[in-house]
Amino acid sequence: MSPLAQATILIDQAVYALGYAGLTSAELYQRVDYIVEYLDTEVNAKEKIAVGTTGAILETLCKYGLDAAVEGTPATVSKMPQQWKWVGDFSIPGDPFNLVISCKSFKAKERLLASGSGSALSPTIGWGAFNDRREFSSARLASYAYRGFVAIYMPEATRCALTQEALAFTNINGRPFIRPHSTMIADIGTALNSKGRINPRLL
Repeated sequence: MSPLAQATILIDQAVYALGYAGLTSAELYQRVDYIVEYLDTEVNAKEKIAVGTTGAILETLCKYGLDAAVEGTPATVSKMPQQWKWVGDFSIPGDPFNLVISCKSFKAKERLLASGSGSALSPTIGWGAFNDRREFSSARLASYAYRGFVAIYMPEATRCALTQEALAFTNINGRPFIRPHSTMIADIGTALNSKGRINPRLL
């Protein structure tokens, strides 16, 4: 069974166990932290989920939010081709270049920092179930900003555990760099113009 097929089964298991059956993708995305927590404590703790499946789970949950952000607009969410996976997992058309979304799992390590376009002209968003606040010092965030990142979305519990200095860190547009998962739909929706293209100055 492929990692994506296994991820779909596990997400469905969590959705039914948590009483979320029947919810839209947008509604499920707003509960993403609870879904991840269930899979970590009720599934992974009993039988370790394969690394590839974990990655597919997080990508699927992130795409719920991305799809909700562009719903009703001309914008599209595209999966990055395999040869460009080192850059990121998804992209949304933008001006002058596309927005890149890089998904990681529970640890950012060097993999998140090494991803992305490396340029503010084609900004990058980091997204993951990050659970180690030590990975997000203000000095580390400066490195992400230098690499063209404009935001990193994480669980609210991890965000609240960061230092005030890290929480106060802003991106090139003067907006918060560290954000909870819950704001991504609105953040991206606000940055889309009438033609469905991302204005990076609004991120």
